[in-house]
Amino acid sequence: MNTRDLQYFVALVKYKNYTQVAKLFKVSQPTITQSIQRLEREFNTQLIRKDRVHRDEMVTRSGMMLFENAKLINKKIDLAHQEISRANKRQIRFGLPPIIGKMAISQLVESLPDDLLQRLKIVSVGSHDLLKQLQDGKIDIAVLGSNNLIDEPGIYAHLVTSLPFNIIVSDHHPLAKRGAVSFKKLADERFVNFDHQYVHYAALQAYCTYAGIKPQMVAYRMPDISWIKELVRQDFGISLMVKNAIQNEPGIVALDIQDPIPVSFTISVAVREGYVLSPEEETLVDRLKELK
Repeated sequence: MNTRDLQYFVALVKYKNYTQVAKLFKVSQPTITQSIQRLEREFNTQLIRKDRVHRDEMVTRSGMMLFENAKLINKKIDLAHQEISRANKRQIRFGLPPIIGKMAISQLVESLPDDLLQRLKIVSVGSHDLLKQLQDGKIDIAVLGSNNLIDEPGIYAHLVTSLPFNIIVSDHHPLAKRGAVSFKKLADERFVNFDHQYVHYAALQAYCTYAGIKPQMVAYRMPDISWIKELVRQDFGISLMVKNAIQNEPGIVALDIQDPIPVSFTISVAVREGYVLSPEEETLVDRLKELK
């Protein structure tokens, strides 16, 4: 048995057509037939029914068992190809969300050696998308923001810290001199909302539900925090953000939220379970665990 046999088999179960699978892999139809025969000898069972009457049920129960496992095996092999290719190129594919990047990039530059920094290939999108890329093997290490501890199959996450959310307003806004505010008092305010890929989107919904309010939301969701901060600075609305992300931002004021809702901005370092870190990646992960 070889791994290509499993790839042929998964495609055959999917398309139920030998000719189509042969064209997909640019091989002859007898190659696909021989591949299936090798698998049947390997597992000592019939995987594909030979009669054409049951074409819609051409895969046996044993075949479906192998199909489900073969999909997992093929995915693992694809991951191995990606990981080894990056290792050979000495690349470190690293995910860093924009908000956390704003807070952490200076610490990383200060703490990491120059040669390691030059090897980093940073992907900067929201945590939701980074988690998916980590699971799919497109990146190998990620810093993730979440509203709760990360508990995802196949992912090991180390909690770094949890930060409170704040309301951010323009320094010209009437609330700017308050210092703190109850979320229930914000029913008449206009919010500049985040795209759903940011954990702030879910946090804002949680606060609104807790307070029992439905404030006006800007009709568009901003895909970038710099846009959100600029709209807040120009007093087009208020928003939800961690205070650390607006340090040294003129024209913006952060207000503490007085409501006792247990929602926080949780920062974790995550890797795929089973991924073997290089010494340089171990250094990176150790530094990430020290973020403040």
